[in-house]
Amino acid sequence: MAALKFSFILLLFVASCATASGLEPVNFNNQLSACIEINGMKITAEGRIPVLSFDLKMNKPISECGCKSALGAYTVFSKMEEYQSYIIGGKVAFKKSEHKYLPLSAEQSLIDKKILEVNLSCAQPD
Repeated sequence: MAALKFSFILLLFVASCATASGLEPVNFNNQLSACIEINGMKITAEGRIPVLSFDLKMNKPISECGCKSALGAYTVFSKMEEYQSYIIGGKVAFKKSEHKYLPLSAEQSLIDKKILEVNLSCAQPD
């Protein structure tokens, strides 16, 4: 229940940050919330690429959340009424607590006036 409450508060925070920066709201789905905590999210444009930056806190190794390596995956979708459209994704190391940056799109115009969904999950081991 606490994780659900934290996810809701996190979602409200991300939505308010996105609105303040001129971007549309971002729905954040952390499937690894039992192992990692995401705090201090901020959306900025690094050059011309929109970026989600955040502080990652490791509560326990993500292997305890079902992952087969310390690599996580992230995907970004734009949400439409009837479907989702894949925008960008990749792997990210979840080995230690640190500040992280995830690109939200290759260019701002791909996500303008769209509601985004960012998913964190396990990645296949390399």
